[in-house]
This record gives sequence, structure tokens and C-alpha cells, in this order.
Amino acid sequence: MREHNRETEALLLARGGELLRRAANGVPSCGIFLSYAEQTELLALARSLGEADRLLLWGGYEDAERKKAFFLPDRMMPVSELGDVHSVPEIYFGDPICAIELRGSGYRELTNRDWLGAVLNLGIERDACGDIRTDGGSTAYMVCDRSVGDLIIQALERVGRDTVKTREISFYELETLLPKREFEALTDTVPAPRLDAVVGSLCRMAREKAKVAVQSGAVQCGGRTVEKPDSMVCDGDIISVRGHGKFRVLSVSEQNKKGRYRLLAEKYK
Repeated sequence: MREHNRETEALLLARGGELLRRAANGVPSCGIFLSYAEQTELLALARSLGEADRLLLWGGYEDAERKKAFFLPDRMMPVSELGDVHSVPEIYFGDPICAIELRGSGYRELTNRDWLGAVLNLGIERDACGDIRTDGGSTAYMVCDRSVGDLIIQALERVGRDTVKTREISFYELETLLPKREFEALTDTVPAPRLDAVVGSLCRMAREKAKVAVQSGAVQCGGRTVEKPDSMVCDGDIISVRGHGKFRVLSVSEQNKKGRYRLLAEKYK
């Protein structure tokens, strides 16, 4: 499995490097939907090449987990000057993605796994799909490639034993309809922005216990399992700790008068 992951990662980075070079030569292009871990790797590549501003990661709405990679030529930089990011794919990339509402009969509760399984059973690849978010009942919302969205609307009639209806919605409507994520605000200070120190603070555990958790493979940072306690944590990192939940680091860079780092974070509820 690890060899397969390394091979897949190498192919992703090779393709990403090629599309970055094409964008530098004036050709805009878009890639596949990426997991958070894949986004981290691709962004690190773009930064190493000095081309981070050329990479736009967008999943159809703010805080999307799976995002599609867009590679920008000079005439489209900076992206902040192109207008509302919702409209960038449509105006500059030929409208490659869409949002879909999937609604069951209401008599059965359908899970994220139910919806994803039904979509993949149509022969659709996972990397053609962004997030699938459920409302906890019989409705789900999905972002995907437009060709995939057209297929889903035409062909998806049942999920499990339930009948379903689908329709395309705008990205503005999507943000209105999506169930809001809830977070618990966390504030603390840590001696250093090291992974073991931050995990100890987030999970309210002793530093040594946090170090053991990291070394045992119980901690993911940036979508990857990280087993080095002295790994540096950056603003924006998402950290998952087995048995303790998922956290988003907002800031861990400002030092106080005692030399400790002020940690601002959120815990996913």
C-alpha cells in the first residue's frame, strides 16, 4: 500500500509540475480533485518552484475539504483581481465543475457512504468528485466535474433502497443550503510550534504522552501521518488525533513576553 501511495504521489507531483510549467508559459489548465494530503504535497511543490501564486485550490465553497487544482498564467494573477472566486472556474476555465443537490424520499436516512457508493457505482472516479456533504437526513450536496454531474443527474435514480432526485444548483445556493460546520474555539500557549507540544495542548494531555501518540502513528497533520514529534506546525494546518478528534490551527506564530507561542485553534464538533 505504501509503495502504491508513493507511486501515486510521484505521478501527482510530476503532473502538477508539468501543469505549473504550462501555466508559466501562458496556458491555463485544471487538474483533478485532490484530498487534503494531496493538496499539501502539490502546494509544497509549487512553493519549492516559486510558483505558489500560480496554484488555485478551490472546492466550490469556503472550507471545502476536497479541492480541484487550477493553474494560472500571468494574465490571471493575482487571483484576487479576477473577481469572486466562485466565478473563476466558469469564466476562465470553461465551467469545469458544478454543484448538485441529491434528495432522497425522506423515508430513509442516507449517509455520506451511501451517497458516495451510489455515485462510484456509476463508474465515476473519486478524483472527479469533490466533497459530498449530508444534512444528517435524506439530502446531500456534492461538487464534481461537470461531465460527472451531467451523468449523475441523468443516471442516478436510487441510493440503496431509496429513490432519489437530483438537480444542479449554483455555488451561491450551495453555500446557503450546506449544513454549517461547528467548531469549539481553543486558546493556549505552547513552548514551541512542535507537533508534540501542539497536540498536547489541543488534546489536554501531557507533553510526553503527546510525544508517544505522535511516534505511534496516531496523529495526522496536513492529511499525512506524521511520526516525528519535532515536526513544525504551521498556521492553517489541520491535525487529527486518534481518539481525540480533528483540529484546525489558526495561528501558532506569535510569541509572548515569556517566549511562549500563542496557539489559536478550533476543534471540529
